[in-house]
Order: sequence, then C-alpha cells, then structure tokens
Amino acid sequence: MEFSLIQLPDVPKIEIIHLMTIGERIKLAISSRRMENYLSRLFKKPDEDSDYRMSLQGEESYIDIQRGEWRLFMSPLRLNYEEPNDISDEDIKPWLDEKCTMIENTLNVFSRLQNVFPCDTTNLSVILNKIEPTPISNILSYPCVANLTGVHFYGGGTMQRHEMDAIMEWRRENTEQFISVTENKIPLDYKHPNALRFSGGVVYGDARWIRLEDLLSMRNVIRPVLGDNNFSMKDLNTFIRYWINCEENMFTYLNIEYKQFNSSDFLKDITILKGFRTEKPFYLIASNSTENQLLTMQLISFPNNPKRQKELDFSVQHANKPHQFVRGGTAPAWTREYRILRLLARKRSLEEMGITVGGAGEEEKELGDLEEELAAEGVQMIDGIMTVQEKL
Repeated sequence: MEFSLIQLPDVPKIEIIHLMTIGERIKLAISSRRMENYLSRLFKKPDEDSDYRMSLQGEESYIDIQRGEWRLFMSPLRLNYEEPNDISDEDIKPWLDEKCTMIENTLNVFSRLQNVFPCDTTNLSVILNKIEPTPISNILSYPCVANLTGVHFYGGGTMQRHEMDAIMEWRRENTEQFISVTENKIPLDYKHPNALRFSGGVVYGDARWIRLEDLLSMRNVIRPVLGDNNFSMKDLNTFIRYWINCEENMFTYLNIEYKQFNSSDFLKDITILKGFRTEKPFYLIASNSTENQLLTMQLISFPNNPKRQKELDFSVQHANKPHQFVRGGTAPAWTREYRILRLLARKRSLEEMGITVGGAGEEEKELGDLEEELAAEGVQMIDGIMTVQEKL
C-alpha cells in the first residue's frame, strides 16, 4: 500500500493524505524513511490547532496527541484503560531503539513526530516517582525539550535545589513557556530570579518559598498559580496597591490560595467595588496607571472538596471589552462599574482632604454631586464594601 501511494502523482497523493486521520498519517510516516521525509516536506507549517504532550512515567510512557484523541505507547504495558485510537509500540517499532532507555525512546519518537507533523503547543509531563532514576537536568538538556511550550513535574517528594535550578534555567528569553511543579515540596529558603518570569505562567503546588518581592517583580506573565503559600492579607494588600500604580503589564490571570480572608487588612487604602455577573460576585479595582484597565477578583471555595484550599482568582480586564475568562467564555464588560470606581476614588480623595457635604465651596458641591450620582446608580455599603448590582 505504501509503495503504490508513494508512486502516485503529487496532487492525488496529497489529497489522499489530507483525508487521513492523524493516526493514519503517523503510521504512514513510520512505514518508511522515504515516506517520512516526504511528509516532513508536506507539513512544514506548524499546526496551530494540534498539541503534543509527552508523558514520562516509566513503562507506561506515551505521547498524547490532541488531548487524548491519539496516544503513542512506547512499550507493551498500557494504562488502566485503552482507547480505539491508541497506537501501540508494535506500530511505532521502526522508530524505537532497543538500546535506548524509555525516556530516550519517548523523546526520540517525539522529535521525529514533531519533525514530520510540527505543532505549536508541545508539553512534557514527568512523573518523577515512576521514571528510571534520571537527573532532571539530563531530561531538560535534550534538544527537543528546549523548544517545548511547557514542562510539568509531579510526584517525587521534595525537590532538591539543583533540580529546581535546572527547571528555572530552562527558561528562554522572548519565548512563551509554562512550568508546573505541583505535588512536590520545595525548600522554604529556595530562591531564583526566574521563579515568576516564565511568560506563559507557572503552577507551584508548594509556593511557600515565593516571596512578596517575587510577586512585585512579575512582568508579562499570563497565568501564575500559587498553591500553599505564606502570604498574609497585608502582603496581598501591598501587592495590589503596587499593581494599581505599576505602569508595566504584570500578569493577565493570577490564582492564589488563601486560608482566611481578612477584608480590613486586604482592602486597606484600596478603592474597591463589589459587582456581579450572572449573580456571581466580583471585586473590582481600577488601575491608576492604565486607562480603562481594572483588576477583578473572585473568592473561590470548594464546599464539596474540603481538601482544596480557598482561592483568590484575579484577572486583568479592559473596562470597555467583554470580561475574558481564563478557560474561555465571556461576560458583559465592566464599563459602568469602572466609571463608578472612578467616582468612588474621587469621593475618597475629597473625603481624605477633609471635605464634607454641605459647605459652599466647589469641592463640597462636587462631593455632594458624587454622592447623588452614586446613589442613582444604586451603590450601597454592604458588609463594609461598596456594592452595586448588575444592570440587566
């Protein structure tokens, strides 16, 4: 079959190949070096809609394509479940080397796959307590790993300093990268300048080593996620007040666990408005440095999962554009609420100057006008926070 296909003229041959599934194309590439080279010339442009994830977990290592639509296994041992589109080690045998370790074979197969069918989103997951003893630095030194979108480490107890250093130093300038270390303890006194400098984002299940200065140093990070941490409400208040006046983009989304929400410490010297979208409460804070920019925050709890901590979920939004959720979807823009925030900020400024309603001066009159406008918008003080309902 392969011989007859390779002998066809380019036009019908290309049409046939484009009608194939991803799995059929992969098997075709494996069938001969000649076909592999031909397909690598045919699919030069990276596929923006596809994604690869290597999962290194000992004899169960595999490569996931299209979020589980296809899986390439490196050995006869399977996971607890099988799928119709699984591609077995027998299918990819020509790309395997008996002399190589499981890690080497997985990385080598990925390299050939990416060379033939390149895609933009590529990730590596490493289950540290399942793989053969291999230094993390060795894994990250493979040429194909340098160009990945993300690397993710799970299991394995406490991370050693040199292991964390290897992960931190995987970062490259001007490249969107994402890292996660989710199930491992990290030394409390560990420190690295790249901790929050991965532009795609980070996930640290143990974030107790992250300091306030790390938060303040963030620039252009899409989504940091910080699990167990030592930040107090006063620390987070300092962080938000810094964001309000920062002239650079710090982050787009930010998720931080918390144990107890203390509104007086958290809100000190911050003008905040509680607003709603589809009956869900959001806390809104306006930027002083960027016009029409605001910070939204949700308090998230998990009543059905007592093991999960409560979370503060932040996102930076444009007041005149629909609210963009991190996992997709939108909500109506905060245009009205942003304007109210500006009114509240001016009202607060006047009151801090000692201005009161009832005087004959211009500022006293302005304060009275502000209070009337806020009342007309339905703004009320509820549980110590200025609150306004969504206008439907």
